[in-house]
Amino acid sequence: MGSEVVVDVLIVAAFMAAAWIFTGRGEDKSLGHSRDPRWKQLPGVFKLTWGFSTLFEESVGRSLSETFRKRSEALNAQAVASALPLTAPRVFAASFSLALLCVVVAAFLSIGAAVAFPDVRAVHLVAPVVMMGFIGWFWPSQNLAHYAESRQEAITRELPFAIDLIGAAMRAGLDFGAAMRYYVANAGHGPLVEEFSQVLNDTTLGRPFAQSLNDMAARVRIESFTSFVGVVSYGAEIGAPVAKTLKTHGEDLRRERFHLAERKAARAPSMMIIPLVLFLMPSVFIVVLTPMFLRMSRIFVH
Repeated sequence: MGSEVVVDVLIVAAFMAAAWIFTGRGEDKSLGHSRDPRWKQLPGVFKLTWGFSTLFEESVGRSLSETFRKRSEALNAQAVASALPLTAPRVFAASFSLALLCVVVAAFLSIGAAVAFPDVRAVHLVAPVVMMGFIGWFWPSQNLAHYAESRQEAITRELPFAIDLIGAAMRAGLDFGAAMRYYVANAGHGPLVEEFSQVLNDTTLGRPFAQSLNDMAARVRIESFTSFVGVVSYGAEIGAPVAKTLKTHGEDLRRERFHLAERKAARAPSMMIIPLVLFLMPSVFIVVLTPMFLRMSRIFVH
């Protein structure tokens, strides 16, 4: 019976490997691999499961997206904020694929452990399979959320400098659009430069400048940038000097960043408690109590 189960698991693993290979041929149709720079931006977990995600997106991914609508909206918002070529069905398909892969691998290892150690209880063999399934299911969505949060933090860090540079260019005589082009041309690379470049491309195609900025604010979903867009739009509407307003807004953003750094520093001691309890305290107990235990064991032996 055990050998039959091992054979079944091997068959499933071979099927998944074959599906991975054959569905991987369709990746060029969706992203184009090296021909599309978005492929390089994808986190590793989505590259790992891209072939399976293509296979399960329309069936499993679409069904889960329609069933869990609120979660689907959150995943779509995170995908937009991260500027990754992902959708909620694709993320659900990646979660399903990785969970299935982890379960198969964990089940194969558990069966091998059961064959090698017949006395092991079943709960110790099933628990790793269940745990690996949960890890595989939540890993893609958590990776996407972390990527989106990191990109938003990068935009928040770059925004005060961008406002200062755009404001300085406007005080030198440029309008807001020309000042933004000056920033994009001289600021190097970064998510904020990419978003401003998208705004400039949209305006080149005929979209109103204010609408392009509002679309960018909806994409990045950062309160500081939303207020920045509001300042620019309101200043342009009432005819106020936008350059002076931007200078004041940039100072406010720097103060906000300083306060945010203070709050993170204040949370550092509480965040150190868990690693302190898990790693440092046991080491201290081992160093302190081991000589005492050895000394007492010699006393009781003699």
